[in-house]
Amino acid sequence: MARSLSLWVPVLGALLAPPGPAGAEDAPAARRRQLAQEFHVRAQERTGVLLPLYVYPGEVDENPAYARIMELRRKYETVPMWVVLSPASGPGERADPNYTKAVGRLRGAGCVVLGYVTTGYAKRARADVQRDIDRWHALYPRAYGVFFDEMVYEDTAAGTEYQAALTRYAHDAGFWPAVANPGVPAPARYFAADAADVIVVHEGAAWPTAEQLRGPAGGYADHPPFTRGVLVHSQPGLDRAALRAVREHARWVYVTEAVHRPGDPKAANAWDRVSKHLGEICEQLSQK
Repeated sequence: MARSLSLWVPVLGALLAPPGPAGAEDAPAARRRQLAQEFHVRAQERTGVLLPLYVYPGEVDENPAYARIMELRRKYETVPMWVVLSPASGPGERADPNYTKAVGRLRGAGCVVLGYVTTGYAKRARADVQRDIDRWHALYPRAYGVFFDEMVYEDTAAGTEYQAALTRYAHDAGFWPAVANPGVPAPARYFAADAADVIVVHEGAAWPTAEQLRGPAGGYADHPPFTRGVLVHSQPGLDRAALRAVREHARWVYVTEAVHRPGDPKAANAWDRVSKHLGEICEQLSQK
């Protein structure tokens, strides 16, 4: 499995390791035990918010969008919050001081910051995507994760390996989590290959159906909820029953009233604001 441990999981593994002489346990067995411990810990995690925030952080200390996120993260301290930033449809060529401040302020509130990187549905050369990952590390070293947008989703070994290799590269560069968004349900092979730590299984203007959330037998239904995310836009109100249903099958969710209509320049970006539902989402996610 890809390296997707919380910072304290290795410590937990050390504490739970059976006594014995150093080197007595072979590496494959130790790794398998570590993975079992990781699975147990992550399976207990509370549902969190995955928030694409494509809002420029001018005057970040007074910026209403960023202030709202930080206020809610502090108020609902048990609700995890991952925030995706995109200075220039990626990291850009040079550090922007406002984004540097934004990363620091979000981290200070307890948010995990993910850097946006597009893969162009595997049309971008792998080396170009890797350069974007390296730029995130060089320009914004306090960003912890990577958000791979436009993930390839063809049901092929080549597509799976393309995305899995990028996730391995991100992990080797010190990034976690690696989240990937294909915009449509991904075939099971992407989950089986650990192509990302979290894959967005639904992005759309309607809530996913129960069947879509469960996934087909032999599909992503065979992989744990903490590997799945759901993004819903164009929602004038928050459907609490639908949000409860999502929580049964996914651990990362975000819902916004912003409208996206393909081909309409007036509705080109559903992630250019903080959702008016965010407070209600956090309140519901804070409940068991």
